[in-house]
Amino acid sequence: MKTTFISTVSLADASRRQIMSQASLVNKLSVELSSGRKYDIGLDLGARTGESVTLRSEFHFLDGIVDTNALTASRLDVSQAAMGDILSDAQDFLKTLVALRENETSSDIVKADAIGNMELMTSRLNTQLNGSYVFAGINSDMEPIADYSDPASANKVTADAAFLAEFGIAQSNPAVSGITPAAMDTYLNGAFDTMFADPAWGTNWSSAADNVMVSRISASETVSSSVSANQQAFRDLAQAYTMMADLGNENLDPDTYKVVIDKAIEKLGSGIAGVTSEMGKLGNVQEQVKLASERLTIQTDIINQRINVLENIDPEETSVRLNTALTQLETTYAVTARMQGLSILNYI
Repeated sequence: MKTTFISTVSLADASRRQIMSQASLVNKLSVELSSGRKYDIGLDLGARTGESVTLRSEFHFLDGIVDTNALTASRLDVSQAAMGDILSDAQDFLKTLVALRENETSSDIVKADAIGNMELMTSRLNTQLNGSYVFAGINSDMEPIADYSDPASANKVTADAAFLAEFGIAQSNPAVSGITPAAMDTYLNGAFDTMFADPAWGTNWSSAADNVMVSRISASETVSSSVSANQQAFRDLAQAYTMMADLGNENLDPDTYKVVIDKAIEKLGSGIAGVTSEMGKLGNVQEQVKLASERLTIQTDIINQRINVLENIDPEETSVRLNTALTQLETTYAVTARMQGLSILNYI
């Protein structure tokens, strides 16, 4: 026959361990019921924990792309709006030039329009979104287009120097009336045209990079999500506005003035076609981003459902277990209190 040593200390210690165990279970179940998830994923899932970790990693990766797609969509929207303004102004200016081509006295009106259009195009190409220049390519921290209206700007200084070198006089000099149509045609297709080609364009006009922003829109897709201010379309428009705003047109011989207008009409036409093409390309990218985001949303929903199956608890079951644990804890407290009240002195 074996007897077990019983003492007040051992009884109290056993009760204490029972209460701690029940209190820990109540705390665990309370946390699970309030959060809706298992208290210890690794302990509860065991060997399946790896599946949960993998699913969560995939979910966060895809969800991150959805977030960046929203930023990409914003950049595309801003780019489209800016190019829409540039295109609209260019089309209106083209109509004005065609309508006033035979009217030599309209040069002041055309000049004012050209100056305004140049300023608007410069403003739109220098558009910022979240602190980044939209049309600067990968040089998103640099303002892409120099302000031609600033007399100290490199593009303005270079244009003045080129005109002076070609004709020996400034654009504002009334003597420009002596420039022949042939001489003006040579200038427009020579030194003047060179200012809008590389490397002069990158030196005097633009700080933008030819390489545009590339965005990942899904696990396997990337798209060009911006337009560089170095596109030929913007160069052509800048060239047209410059020749109509700053070649001394108000003093030119009528035949020479027509040479300038005809060249401006040619450049406006190619510029408008180029801007329209770029808007069409961005429109395709916008659709790709939209469809990619929709697919990713479906994928993340499916993954999230799988994660919930693994990690979430059954609220009803957990509620029953919590109530049972609370009842057991209260019972343990009551028994412990009764046992602590026992004393041998009561029986002497």
